[in-house]
Amino acid sequence: MLTYTVQPGDTLSSIAQRFNTTVEKLVALNNISDPDHIDVGMVLTIEADGDGGAGGDPVAARVVDGLLYVLSTDRRTYRQGEPVRLTLIKVNIQDSPITMTYATGQRFDFAALREGREVWRWSFGRSFPQVAGQVTLQPGESQTFRATWDQRNNAGNLVAPGNFTIRGFNVARGLAQRFVSIPISVAPAVVPTPPPPTGVCPTGNLLRDPGLEEWRDVNTPVLWNGTNIFRTPLNCGGRFAAGMGAVPNRQATLTQSVAGLPGRLYQLSFSAREIPGRPPRGNFSLEAAVFFYDAQGRLISRADPVFSETSIPESCRRFSLTTGLSPARTGRVEVRFIFTPAAGNNNPVAVDEVDLRCI
Repeated sequence: MLTYTVQPGDTLSSIAQRFNTTVEKLVALNNISDPDHIDVGMVLTIEADGDGGAGGDPVAARVVDGLLYVLSTDRRTYRQGEPVRLTLIKVNIQDSPITMTYATGQRFDFAALREGREVWRWSFGRSFPQVAGQVTLQPGESQTFRATWDQRNNAGNLVAPGNFTIRGFNVARGLAQRFVSIPISVAPAVVPTPPPPTGVCPTGNLLRDPGLEEWRDVNTPVLWNGTNIFRTPLNCGGRFAAGMGAVPNRQATLTQSVAGLPGRLYQLSFSAREIPGRPPRGNFSLEAAVFFYDAQGRLISRADPVFSETSIPESCRRFSLTTGLSPARTGRVEVRFIFTPAAGNNNPVAVDEVDLRCI
């Protein structure tokens, strides 16, 4: 159990979401007669340790120097190779602002440990803007950070089944070594029996104009669809690339749809680089995903896993992901990139040399 003081603008629903619990549990624990009315300054008891979240999602909490850390995973037990989705929330539970100072553009971190030995760290191999910064949280204000662990260690190898401890960190100066942790388990994988493949996988790259070379004008590619994009010579091959974030503080999308087959794996690879603005300030996320549609164009599902990065280097880097088996009614496959800026972002991202293969 922990306590939380209600802040201006809070509702039971927003508090329940923040602490990964339910309105019903808050009402029962605190004998609240009217769930639609809570007073500022009211002290609530919250069950934030164990399987207290909606749907039984594990959650743990810790208070460090006036900051409440809430760490959660989407499940307690995973099959080998399943993505582990992590969420870390920082909440100022003091009645005065808290200012945190950071040595770089990194604001959080996650790690996985087995028997006390670290096997994976979210920040391993990533680059961050080498610029110090500060973040101030007002009383009751929070920040939320999410990441996915693909169950591979820092060497890129899939970890063996067993018990792990997940840690969430705030990497501000003076706080980087203080963390909140939660246990998870990884069970041996169950190999599914794939449905009989329909048709033969085409060979080679399925995408048209994978290098983003053909443009009607500076904002309109010929064979791709997009919003808030632009043609840029800062490419990773050929003459051009697609710049995401023509207006760098607005979301951008880039998509292409091709014929697909059911019961198949698809591999998506692409190159990306950050484009420094004037002045340079990178604060964004880039997501790459594969979507499956039926022959009539109706969405069936989004493939798992989804690529998501909050930091892209200024030089070209290659990224890739492999989907699970496409659903039985798959008739089309869509590649989708989503660029989402956060406060103060001034840097677009270039996407180039996109490769989608049926394997």
